[in-house]
Amino acid sequence: MLPRKSIYLIFSLVVLFLLGESLYSQAIPNFGTDKPKKAATKDSKSDEELPGIDEFVPVDQQPTIVKRAPVSYPELARTARIEGTVYLKVLIDKEGKPRQVHVFKSDAEVFNEAAKESAMKSTYSPATNDGNPVACWVIVPYQFKLK
Repeated sequence: MLPRKSIYLIFSLVVLFLLGESLYSQAIPNFGTDKPKKAATKDSKSDEELPGIDEFVPVDQQPTIVKRAPVSYPELARTARIEGTVYLKVLIDKEGKPRQVHVFKSDAEVFNEAAKESAMKSTYSPATNDGNPVACWVIVPYQFKLK
């Protein structure tokens, strides 16, 4: 029979070996050195130039709203006397057109669709980097206040 210290030592070594193997088998994180390859299709040509929602795009000048489309105050919120703000992440392409919109933060979900519709109908100036237009995401706030 092995002494107790030897059993503990062998058990500890086995546990360390198993933990070490599971740590090395995990995927190594990508810190932006390699860009994922996109499948080449006819329709994805314009999508290749669009950044992902969390992708960093260097810009000299952020996109700005040229003309904000009117926002309709939801009737349910009006009758319930609810006010709030919705912050949207809007993807603006190189031509200044909104391509995608996602709710970043919202005080009340009842305002989300109205804000999204307005953001997609609004016109923007594109972001620029070294004088060239680039596609990027911008956060646009929509405030809903009763008069």
